[in-house]
Amino acid sequence: MLQDCLQSGLIALMTIAEERTDALRMMVDAFKFIEELAGNTSMMQQANIGKQLDDARSDEIDAADVIGSIRLIDKVYQKR
Repeated sequence: MLQDCLQSGLIALMTIAEERTDALRMMVDAFKFIEELAGNTSMMQQANIGKQLDDARSDEIDAADVIGSIRLIDKVYQKR
């Protein structure tokens, strides 16, 4: 299930599978697909520093950090 609210820049992704490794693999694939369509998030963030409407927010999590963490977790599970 993929939900998005473009007005606030929110993307939520949930994957469900019988095995945790399958769910992680599906999530990595979904993020890869999103990056192919939208571009690399870390490059986009660096280009927009200081240009955001609300740079004072402290409750946000960068998409690049989430994607990197999911990929790292997936690699750890693939090694098992």
